[in-house]
Amino acid sequence: MPGRVTAPKRVISASRRTELVGHYPDYLAQRLAAIGPEQVHTVVLWTKDPTNLLRHPALRRSLADVGQVFIHWTVTGLGGTFLEPNVPRAQDQLRLIDDIVAYVGSPERIHWRYDPLVSAEQAGTRVGNASVASFLPLAESFARAGVTVARTSFVTMYRKVVRRLAAAGVAIREFAPEERRRLIVQLSDAAAGLGMRIETCCEPGFPMGRCVDGELLRELHPDREPCRVERARDQRELCGCTVSLDIGRYLPCPNRCLYCYAHPSVR
Repeated sequence: MPGRVTAPKRVISASRRTELVGHYPDYLAQRLAAIGPEQVHTVVLWTKDPTNLLRHPALRRSLADVGQVFIHWTVTGLGGTFLEPNVPRAQDQLRLIDDIVAYVGSPERIHWRYDPLVSAEQAGTRVGNASVASFLPLAESFARAGVTVARTSFVTMYRKVVRRLAAAGVAIREFAPEERRRLIVQLSDAAAGLGMRIETCCEPGFPMGRCVDGELLRELHPDREPCRVERARDQRELCGCTVSLDIGRYLPCPNRCLYCYAHPSVR
């Protein structure tokens, strides 16, 4: 009698929809407990503030028994500006790098998100990160810690984002396709000089990126356990991410990033 085929363990995404690590660690811990850590191949965490991975007991317990933890850590250099009013400033985040690398066990399990690329003006004050000069100081810090992948894309101007920016009196500079291509090439050259590479996220004219990459997660897994590697069907046209279960919801986010495609009201 043929043996029973065992389904691969799940890859969990937490979460593209809301900052769970920074603002909803108890919710995240409860969701993982409900799934069962022994059923989890990898938890892919998306965060602009991973502090709770070091300090929140319930979250640490819930992650202790999963196969591995992989982090997409967003540091744009815009924390504390009118675009990211409640996001920690970059210098405060960068102090955590060595501890976060130690927590996940390898810098290969961290991808730095320098995303989105944006230039904006409000009441005569201009802020932005769409330049090599803004990129390099942050890249140097991540490269020193052994992180070798930086992911980036330009801000997407969804209709609700346009309305939100207009209500806040913010003007966003639009980059022409050739400007976009030139800047990403410049960032790639700067990154290469530090032993890093740039990967884009749903950026037209560039290779399709996979922020959730089942093949990579399998290679990085301590036991090299298999997981699903086929492309997810529920993502954007240019998204190459493989199958995962996103356990987030569009919860109110205190970060209040003006360019965010979610950004529900904060209660």
